[in-house]
Amino acid sequence: MLPPFEYTVTIPVPVDAAFHAFQDLDRLLHRGIYDSASFVEGRPWELGSRLRYAVTKPVQVVISAVVNSLSAPRAIGLLNHALGVTAEQHVTFGPDLKGGTRVRMTLNFMGEPTELPENVVREAIVFLATDALDTLARPGNVRTDSFASGQ
Repeated sequence: MLPPFEYTVTIPVPVDAAFHAFQDLDRLLHRGIYDSASFVEGRPWELGSRLRYAVTKPVQVVISAVVNSLSAPRAIGLLNHALGVTAEQHVTFGPDLKGGTRVRMTLNFMGEPTELPENVVREAIVFLATDALDTLARPGNVRTDSFASGQ
């Protein structure tokens, strides 16, 4: 079984802005990693809504996900399924003591990889998870104009 994974970034924006930026699936696209990322069932970011991520790099795979918890603007929980593995994903958003927002992602796994060797699956998970949070830290990916006043 794959070991748990944790990754944290700090970004210089308010918590609300970081939370909303994470929900913007377009930030994942047009970089040669995801072919598509979209909701396929339910209203976006509501409990029970389902997402589909078509990944082209580092391995070609389709990830199916369901939103299983949501506590805006502090936390999002997803169950992800791909390659014989289910990943319980928790993303939390909180103020950083030095300013900005600290975003933390944890992944816990169930099941055994069925289509690729475990080390390849692990490397792909680490790549995609870190990329998902690193995109938040890229200039221009987080709008702060509508969140500066706490709206």
